[in-house]
Amino acid sequence: MKVLLCAIHSKYIHSALAPWCLAAGIRAYAKEPFAYEIVEGTVNQPDEALISALLRPEADVFALSCYIWNISCIRRLLPVLKRERPGCKVILGGPEASFCAARLLSECPQVDYILAGEGERTLPALLDGLFTGRVPASLPGLAFRDGDRVQVNPPPQVCEEPPSPYCEDYFTALRGRIAYLETSRGCPFSCAFCLSGIHKGVRFFSLERAKRELLLLANSGAQTVKLVDRTFNCNPKRAYDLFSFLIGEAGRSIPKGVCFHFEVAADLFDDETIRLLSTAPPGFFQMEAGLQSFQADTLEEVNRKTDLERLCRNLKRLLAFGNMHIHIDLIAGLPFEGLPRFADSFNRAFSLGPHMLQLGFLKLLHGSALRQAAQRYGYRWTDTPPYQVEENRFLSRADLSRLHRLEDALERLYNSARFSFTLRYLFKVTGLSPFSLFDAFASFVEEKGGGANVPLSTYTEWVFAFFSKQPGVEKARLRDLLTCDRLCCENTGRIPACLRKKDKRLKAVAARLKASGRYTNQKGAPFGIAILYTGGERIAVADYQEKDPVTSRYPIRFSPLPLFLPEHPGNA
Repeated sequence: MKVLLCAIHSKYIHSALAPWCLAAGIRAYAKEPFAYEIVEGTVNQPDEALISALLRPEADVFALSCYIWNISCIRRLLPVLKRERPGCKVILGGPEASFCAARLLSECPQVDYILAGEGERTLPALLDGLFTGRVPASLPGLAFRDGDRVQVNPPPQVCEEPPSPYCEDYFTALRGRIAYLETSRGCPFSCAFCLSGIHKGVRFFSLERAKRELLLLANSGAQTVKLVDRTFNCNPKRAYDLFSFLIGEAGRSIPKGVCFHFEVAADLFDDETIRLLSTAPPGFFQMEAGLQSFQADTLEEVNRKTDLERLCRNLKRLLAFGNMHIHIDLIAGLPFEGLPRFADSFNRAFSLGPHMLQLGFLKLLHGSALRQAAQRYGYRWTDTPPYQVEENRFLSRADLSRLHRLEDALERLYNSARFSFTLRYLFKVTGLSPFSLFDAFASFVEEKGGGANVPLSTYTEWVFAFFSKQPGVEKARLRDLLTCDRLCCENTGRIPACLRKKDKRLKAVAARLKASGRYTNQKGAPFGIAILYTGGERIAVADYQEKDPVTSRYPIRFSPLPLFLPEHPGNA
């Protein structure tokens, strides 16, 4: 009996962990030596290509991991799969199957079984039952049809450490994509919008295993190793030990250029850990600090326990080090947070100065407490995944549409890091709050027809056109800052047409820079240059030899223009 384990991703850069965990379970616990194969794809592939990949191994059993990003795709594939392999068995798992198992079994006759909870033991037990023809009806986590009714068994209660998913085949399949690692399972919190804390408690894997697997993934060819622990630092001493281990191995058994991404609760950091993190190499760590809201009653209503004062204090300290990329999340659509209060949360989060402020929108997930209590808050949401909120008692549809437009402006203006100089200047001279600035520009972009697929050069032109007319903004200064931003972001040295000025002196400057021998990068342009005309004529030179590992921007330096002209005795 051959088993196919399938993962369909949202993007190619993501790799799968679930099928490899299931494969490890089959190797460790199945009574029969089942042959298995792992197939990965993306939702961006044509259905025909995915079906072809699924059918190629000629499997008898298909086990598919279901999430909000792929369940619609999987449901389209199932009828074709059953038609082409009429005798096969189809098993679904993952949150988009396990939390609505009865409904899926009723709606999808192609599905034979659904598994809920951890699958390392339950999948091998089900496979053994299929092989012998005696599937145990009481198997924990199993959902199946029993005549005209559907039986759904409670998920297993697991205490043991699961077998490691990392094997030779895994590393062959990884091919430099983002690598994922869990060093624990579960979450200490029970946020009403999330599924991670439904099963209480956290189960930590051994420190020795965590360290061994961190080194394996760091040397796998992946540039980013993403820890999927829901709150990595919920055990401060354990987090300190692992941070310390990684810092100690940086540049030794961990190659240069590899970075580690953690989801953390910033208010749980102690002083000792913060001091340790200050010693990490630049760009070595990325921290995603879930915040969600600054409104105390909102956080209490969704059972989010956060010490906001300590969180802000710790984030400011971490950001001041300048050696880590810090990412903060807000969720629009939570209870009690109408537009004015959300704007307050947004402004307070932005004032912390994170490298990225992600504005997400509440999704009413199957199994979440907020979905079960949706009527209380007047929620309406999309029937199809990702079940995104469309309105509630606190935010109208128009409010949420406005926030979606603002989110696009936030992504392109701020999170992209392409307008850093420009934004700093605009906040200083306009007096606008962050929310007001992004909101105003988002409205302008909407009038232009929307900005999601607009080329960067056109978008830059819109930024220049809109903000140059705002009170307090000096047009020439805005041009200079936009020019500097453009030079810092791509190693082409090209400047959008709206910012170009014909100046014959540029050729002389470029010649002196090339002759200096300082710029030897052979990939793309070695440097980018522009003449700035405000604050005294200056030359801006962006060095394309190496990016800043934290901001992903190229360094830029400024010098008086006469230093670069041929008749001046100075040098470049």
